[in-house]
Amino acid sequence: MRDFSRFSVLTPAGPEEPKPEVLRKAKRLLWVTHKVGKGEYSASYLAKLYGTTLASLQATNRDELYLLGNGRKLVVHNKDGLLYEVRKDTETLSGIVARFKGGGQQARQFREWVVQANGLPGYAIIDDYEFEKGSRVLLPGIKVNFDTYHYPVNSVRRLSSRFGLRQHPISHERRQHVGIDIPKPYGTPVFPAKSGVVIEQGWHEGYGLLVIIRHPDGFTTRYGHLSKIRVKVGQLVQRDRTLIGNVGSTGHSTGPHLHFEVRDRNGNPVNPSHKIGRH
Repeated sequence: MRDFSRFSVLTPAGPEEPKPEVLRKAKRLLWVTHKVGKGEYSASYLAKLYGTTLASLQATNRDELYLLGNGRKLVVHNKDGLLYEVRKDTETLSGIVARFKGGGQQARQFREWVVQANGLPGYAIIDDYEFEKGSRVLLPGIKVNFDTYHYPVNSVRRLSSRFGLRQHPISHERRQHVGIDIPKPYGTPVFPAKSGVVIEQGWHEGYGLLVIIRHPDGFTTRYGHLSKIRVKVGQLVQRDRTLIGNVGSTGHSTGPHLHFEVRDRNGNPVNPSHKIGRH
């Protein structure tokens, strides 16, 4: 009889990767490291293949998985929830529960679910349980929200111009500023604020070098005054991962910065500061 203990939660997975149907049909929790193969472009497909959910794969790998590259390695499992990796020997069940659920009745209920899902000894419900470094622990029902907007550049400390009425720095006319300006050194990498598809790129009047991305919710984002464009029209791009360009000072600009806009389904400008970290 084949020994599948190497794929269990409480012991690290071995180098051998079993066929997906083994995990899909198993009643116990199993996990492996899956190497993305040719034609496996959909995380939803992989989730179904292994008997889990897209949200579980995303949470476990801390990635939206909007794009899958051939040869990429993903941790996959056959249950619903986040498969958490213990990073240090002193990590306890109480610490993990508090990190994801805080305290109170909800945390106590969640602790019971974790004990049951991972086959931990009964005393772990009332007394603390310490894990070994490298252990994997299923956290049932835990998901990560990837359907939010992020700043397109790292470490945003200030805005040089906010959304709303202002005096234009070049024309000196008082007019509506339909985005926000983020000062950054020339060449700073720019990433999508949210995943989507590039619908326009190139020179665009006062914007200079511009990239426009449409998102699944119908909204669009604009990235202006770029020094370089790194994407093509029709290209799928993932939030925080796909390099779309670099900060510059092209078009009507007085210095290196990123002009960033969010527009609704009808093309009306929305204050980007009200969308960051939200749906």
